[in-house]
Amino acid sequence: MEAKKLSHGGTFARNSSAVAGVVALLLGLSILVLPLSPLYPACNSQQIYVPAVTTPAAAGAAAPAAAPATAWLGAPSRAIPPNVTVMVFGGSTTFGRGVSDPDKKWVEEFKRAFERLTGSNVTLVNRGRGGTMADYFASCFSRYLNGQPTPTVFLLEFAINGGNVTRLVESMLRSSDAPVVLVRQMACYPAIRYSSATDLDARVSWPEQREEQRTAAYVYRLHEFDFVSHVVPEYGSPCSADSLPKLFEVHEAPGQHLGDLGQHLLGEFVASELVRNWDAVFDPTRRAATPQPPAFKETCFYADESGNSCAGEGAACSIENAFAPDGEGWAFVAKAAGRKDKICWQADKSGVRLTTVDPVEFFEATIYADFTDQNPSTMELFCGDQLLKEIQLKHGMRGSMVKAVTLPAACSGQKLTIVAKEAAPDKLLRVCGISMFS
Repeated sequence: MEAKKLSHGGTFARNSSAVAGVVALLLGLSILVLPLSPLYPACNSQQIYVPAVTTPAAAGAAAPAAAPATAWLGAPSRAIPPNVTVMVFGGSTTFGRGVSDPDKKWVEEFKRAFERLTGSNVTLVNRGRGGTMADYFASCFSRYLNGQPTPTVFLLEFAINGGNVTRLVESMLRSSDAPVVLVRQMACYPAIRYSSATDLDARVSWPEQREEQRTAAYVYRLHEFDFVSHVVPEYGSPCSADSLPKLFEVHEAPGQHLGDLGQHLLGEFVASELVRNWDAVFDPTRRAATPQPPAFKETCFYADESGNSCAGEGAACSIENAFAPDGEGWAFVAKAAGRKDKICWQADKSGVRLTTVDPVEFFEATIYADFTDQNPSTMELFCGDQLLKEIQLKHGMRGSMVKAVTLPAACSGQKLTIVAKEAAPDKLLRVCGISMFS
């Protein structure tokens, strides 16, 4: 009898263990399928419009009223205002490279699609700048808002050019109440490197730049509209020999910029996603729950600013007046032939020095340098006689880039000097801006 009791007890223990295992498995699965946080963006990713099945009207009957353009998107409950201002920041694709006509750039396609879907009037402010990382726009961000209509929403496109997207988002949050949405587009340049790749996702982004944009989405709970995932079901790998000529410009730099069709699809996609996710993007509880961006006093000098007055915190002044060459070798010149505006200090020989007119004060600073990868130049940055950093300008993309170089060291009461350590007429060094936190 005792043995029988023990046997029953062993069976009970085994059954209890089995039940506990099942419960643990179900609990684990529930954690996987539940959202990490009710505040994290959950974009409605359905992309394909399936028309509703309708019964043909009887002969002579009045035609049914047309459905609203947004009906198939799931019209937002939060009213979309009749007038919307969209401010876009990005690189050369946003600027308009790759299309046969300026009217075909993706931001213009977006504007037309959004107006068609919503009936709203869109004021588009396009701040796209070729070969420029997010950091360049982050410095003294309020200067982009001066004299412009108040933005309803910001769109950021930096999955290719990268940079400190998180810093740009923080600058926007300090300067405006408008929500920020990220746009992930794609590039397949140089096309030859994709010929043997198999990972669809890896074949359409620069991984480091992609992560810089994704990090901003994580930190500040932003929506990111992923164009890559949108096109793969129909086109397969966008970088394949079949799809690349359809989606990208192929004459100047095959695979670097979306072409007419690619930009048309991108603009239509971003418009439909913004309408579809309007409620979540503009949910005030999401903004209230995001971390507060750090607040610092910032002074900036930029090539595209005029004058030498820096009145007010966060004001931007002309870099032409902030620096002076120490002898021959530096000149304030246009970035590219044919452009009328002078935008950068340029050195064309080694050993020449460019020094601030006045002593500087910062615990961290960022230098913006324009360069090409054909013959990368090298510069050194000094606070007084102390070397802060040596930088070789290199990025990996074709053409000219504006690179942000962070100076983590402090400089107080000394002049900042830039030395062209390695420069030549075919290895030009250009300094186009500086941002200083104090």
